Amino acid sequence: MVERDSHRFFSKDQRSILYDRAEGRCQGCSTALTNGWHADHKIPWAAGGPTTLENGQALCDACNAKKATQMHYSDEFDPRPFQREVLFRVIERIREGQQHTVVLAAPGSGKTLTYQALATNLIREGLIDYVAVFVPRTALAEQCETGWMVVDANKNVHGLCKLFDATKRLGRVRHRVNETPLTYPSENGSGFVSTYSALVTNEDMFVRWAQRHQGRFLLVADEAQFCGAAGDREDGGTKAGALIERLNEFARHTLLLTGTPYRADNQPLILADYEPDPSHPKKMSLVCHAEARYSDGVAEGYLRTFELHRTDARVSKRTLGDPDSGKGDTLLEYNLSDDGDDLAPVLRDEKVWKPLVDRVVMKVRDKQKFNKDYRGLISCMQQNDAKKVQKYLQQQYPDLRVGIAVSADTDAPQALADFKVKPMDILVTVRMAFIGYDCPQITVVGVLTHYRDGGHLMQLVGRGLRTWSDMPPRNQSCVIVAPNDPKMEGFLALLREEEEQGLKLIDEREPADPGEEPSDPVQQELAFVESATATTTMASSNEVDVDADELLLIEGYKVMADSGEDASKIKKILEMAGVLVQQAPPVPAQRAEAPLTETPKTERKQVADINAQVAATIRAHLYRHGVKPDSAGYQEAVTRVTAKVNESAGYNASQANTVDKANRRLRSALALK
Repeated sequence: MVERDSHRFFSKDQRSILYDRAEGRCQGCSTALTNGWHADHKIPWAAGGPTTLENGQALCDACNAKKATQMHYSDEFDPRPFQREVLFRVIERIREGQQHTVVLAAPGSGKTLTYQALATNLIREGLIDYVAVFVPRTALAEQCETGWMVVDANKNVHGLCKLFDATKRLGRVRHRVNETPLTYPSENGSGFVSTYSALVTNEDMFVRWAQRHQGRFLLVADEAQFCGAAGDREDGGTKAGALIERLNEFARHTLLLTGTPYRADNQPLILADYEPDPSHPKKMSLVCHAEARYSDGVAEGYLRTFELHRTDARVSKRTLGDPDSGKGDTLLEYNLSDDGDDLAPVLRDEKVWKPLVDRVVMKVRDKQKFNKDYRGLISCMQQNDAKKVQKYLQQQYPDLRVGIAVSADTDAPQALADFKVKPMDILVTVRMAFIGYDCPQITVVGVLTHYRDGGHLMQLVGRGLRTWSDMPPRNQSCVIVAPNDPKMEGFLALLREEEEQGLKLIDEREPADPGEEPSDPVQQELAFVESATATTTMASSNEVDVDADELLLIEGYKVMADSGEDASKIKKILEMAGVLVQQAPPVPAQRAEAPLTETPKTERKQVADINAQVAATIRAHLYRHGVKPDSAGYQEAVTRVTAKVNESAGYNASQANTVDKANRRLRSALALK
């Protein structure tokens, strides 16, 4: 049930203020208000709208009756407080004539469903006809389309999201790259989703659509911290930010959804405003209109608590001498926990990354004692690093079910989609799964990257923070396996403290002293990491620290008891009992196989599959009539029969860009005599 304000009706004082604010005129049609005028909720009370002046308006009897007939929807959507706040703020800002709303939300807060619910509300209010969504990754675009579908076991679409009354709601949201039309004129209330990269590549197509539908669409910039940053090719770079600003000029309203208060390159977000931070005079704080922090998610049960395992390393760094000066080579040995400047080469030493990978496997097997479908994610710096990790896992743990998704693989988006539904243990990836990837079975995250800004790490760790409906929230936690460098220590503090301003970038640097004179260039000594070896590991949760010696003893106790509990939880129990036990040989965890399932497909993929069936049906038809691939004139025969199918269906393969059109071609092919 939707949580409602305990006060249903506006007080006498509130009614008086609403009347004066409206200057005695209906805020729907501007007619003079008479006795019996209505103090109305902008967002209906039944939908969770508060009985406050901000959510109130003065309406005449006719406008109130008209609105009432439009608002009787049997929705099952029960918005979280954060989602309810977004719905309220956007409606409020639209009525105030504001052009955009900025929302700062931790990963796993339910941003996708938030903007889909918002679009439904705006369509019902008659404020928009379409929604245009832009995201950083193809996988996220496909997730937006398929997540709004109701798909049966045969991947047939029977309807849309069942959380909203089908009488009137957001329609199909199709993933578009360069297909036209982006939306169909006959499908008011629908939309499209695309990537920032596609926006840059097909600028004219998107701008023309925005111009044709000026003032009648909601523009959504999802994961906006990657929009405008000078990122990789798929992110779209700075041009995408400029184009979103241009589309904003045509939109009825723009919703900016971000995981961090700054862009990925530490620059201000597009369209956003900033104000001085009272606690840090040199810093500027993002002005956001709604916010969902990590601590909110933990408190409300949709995000998990964490336990961070940090492994230290002993590093040997050699600096080559200068023969001219007579200086010989020097060797510096230090702990990674004291200096993380050479983190990238340290993580590439197999004596460091292999123990980290082993610990991920150990923690995944711990979690699978609670549920066999729990799994882990390992993030690597580059594709070659990911492939080395995958090979090591396959050789060292032959019974482990390992997947890989890297940018160079054309099947990477499908690999990400399949990992959610097929029996798997660990997914190895690079940046493919950092942004918006939703797989709540992930409960262990291995950090083998050297990126250390707070926003980036929160996006990565967030893949394991979303609670899974198959298990009670209080019984779930996310184990993070990472190197013990100083900036990871800072990220631990960030997770624990949950600053009021949201996620801050750990890697921020203080500006240089304006009076400092530039110095002459100095020839740097040639130095490199000669070797690095993983040493001890400690664990930290939201509240408790477990040092290296304690962790060894506790893990031994876990093996003896065949327990999968987090070390920090066991430490609390042992402290109450006042006793620790000796270690015992580990016992391999048993795992039952889960049934094989398939992931839903986007409309584009469904159409491609059906068109492939048409081609196969045509080849089979020719074969039955004695026309084989090695026959003379085979290609001409294929062309002739394909033309016959196209004529019967009314579409060729390129024109059959919907499932219905593609199925019409298939029926025509199956009807060949």
